[in-house]
Amino acid sequence: MSTPLVTACSYSPATPPGANTTPNSTPPLPLPRPLCCPPLPTPPTPALRRNHLRGLATMAPRVAVIGCGPSGMFFLHALALRRQRLVEEGNTEALAALPSVTCFERASSPGGIWRADRQATKDGEGSANMYEALWTNGPKECIEFFDYTFDEHFGCALPMYMPRALILEYLLARCTRNNPTFFDDVKFNTSVRSVRFDEKLGKFVVQTGDLETDEVTESLVDKCIWAAGTNGRPNIPASISNALTSGGFKGTVMHSSETGPTFDELVRGKKILLIGDSYSAEDLTLEAIKLGVESVDMCSRTGTGIAYYTGSWPRDCVDVHYAYAPTGVTSDGYGIVMSSGSDEMTLDRIDTVIFCTGYTRNMEMLDPSLRPSFEKPYFADYNIPADWKMPKNSLSKEFGGIPIGEIIDPPFVWPDMYRGRLISNPSMMFFFERLDTPLADLDVTAWLFLAQITGDLPLPSTTEMKEFNLRTLLGAMEDPFCRGYCDENYKKRWWLVNDNHWSNNMSDKRVKLLEQKYLDLQFRILARDMVDANYPLHIGTYSKLNDKGKALVAFNVVCGYARYNLDEESPDSSWRTFRDCNPSKCYSLFTGTKAVPLKCHWLDLDDDSKDGIVDKLPPKPKSRGLMRMIRGKIGKP
Repeated sequence: MSTPLVTACSYSPATPPGANTTPNSTPPLPLPRPLCCPPLPTPPTPALRRNHLRGLATMAPRVAVIGCGPSGMFFLHALALRRQRLVEEGNTEALAALPSVTCFERASSPGGIWRADRQATKDGEGSANMYEALWTNGPKECIEFFDYTFDEHFGCALPMYMPRALILEYLLARCTRNNPTFFDDVKFNTSVRSVRFDEKLGKFVVQTGDLETDEVTESLVDKCIWAAGTNGRPNIPASISNALTSGGFKGTVMHSSETGPTFDELVRGKKILLIGDSYSAEDLTLEAIKLGVESVDMCSRTGTGIAYYTGSWPRDCVDVHYAYAPTGVTSDGYGIVMSSGSDEMTLDRIDTVIFCTGYTRNMEMLDPSLRPSFEKPYFADYNIPADWKMPKNSLSKEFGGIPIGEIIDPPFVWPDMYRGRLISNPSMMFFFERLDTPLADLDVTAWLFLAQITGDLPLPSTTEMKEFNLRTLLGAMEDPFCRGYCDENYKKRWWLVNDNHWSNNMSDKRVKLLEQKYLDLQFRILARDMVDANYPLHIGTYSKLNDKGKALVAFNVVCGYARYNLDEESPDSSWRTFRDCNPSKCYSLFTGTKAVPLKCHWLDLDDDSKDGIVDKLPPKPKSRGLMRMIRGKIGKP
């Protein structure tokens, strides 16, 4: 049985107000008792109390955590904070009842996809890691933690966007700064081979393999948390891959996760094609431009990725092709035929094709009965009210009363899961990224899971779980942007809108308002979970964000429009990227420290260290974050 790793925070007082806690003090005289009352129980002897605590310990749930990336780290850290708090309170009974956690990680170190090393694990499989030069694509202010600020770690003001390596450093330091042995009990180089639920025992049977000794072990646990990350395995569309293979393409084909030290030689002076228009396509395009690529062509299947809305790219060497996809290869083996319906075009002399098409979740270790369903149609067994109507909004006049169609992409909620728990077996839990601020979302989810496991957040009935999901779904469908992503009927209607319609003009004030409302929805969902999980930071409620929540929305609006407002006619278009925007509107929720500009143009940066990205280090802020304020609530609703 694994020793519980470090733990998280309970805010109930250890002793009643006014209780005498002085050691060896004279006890107060007992109050007179009516004769009808039974006699007071004899105070337990030390031996009896030890037996009682041992009994509580045997009742404490055993928990298996699969993966030690951000999700696994955050759960262990939440547990660490609770243990620390209970120790300070002297609450031995609550300490004894904390879950006993064992975390399994296939790699040799923590960090998950945020690690950049691409060494295969000892079972012969590689891991989906980020490429070395990756930077964040959202404001860092949304991933700063209540218990460890950027000022505390870096000692200076920082730019709005950060290199991957510095964020990983920050995530790891948050866990280890007060506990250097934080990761000692994690079972690294250990592959989870299978997980099944034994109905008779009422427990999970977890089979693991030690990748160094080949020893296979089975253990029984009460709860299982899948924290292996949504970026489990590269997703490569078979139709496009087959078209390149059967056509005899002679260039290099790779997934974005495979771009490493050889990326320079694959793009410098070359013509490359990126399949996809989301964040990885955006980031690799900018990195390729920095390295001296000749040209970048990008396929945008739906026109909804962040790269599609970028107003301008440096050095005028990027073309984005909406609704086109590779369907063949020219006779010389280097030209790629692109098709969009009956229209065709050919891209000549392509050297490298990179799939920026995301990942698939790796759940093969889980018994099929323990996996959530990803089969469409979603919510088919839910009773969506026939009289449901979307509230009036700026698109109501053009779109009218469109009935809800097939849910093609669930918004913030999965039909067979309740707040991360499998409805058919609520002891099976899953970390899923739901929001545009994934690290913040995962940290709050960790606290939510801990509240569920410790009983702070009771499990409702199956009917109540589904009612909660339905309310979340319908609440999300009230937002035009959200509904446009997930409702087939609404999406089709949006596609019929003329290209000149105001909703396709990112500079239109109505579009900016829709963007703000969509972000507001996401942070209200996060705020709801923060409250229910007793998370120390509060940004409001599901009904209304407070000033901190509104600030988070504003930071993300700045981030989005830093892309939309790039102008190819501007004198600085040859070098300006969204990371070169004015960051002064973004600041720390905890210290007030404002983001600062980069040391130089992002394209000219050649050193991703702290000193390499900041021109000069401002004085360390006087406020040292909020570690000493954890006992209270941060930003009460």
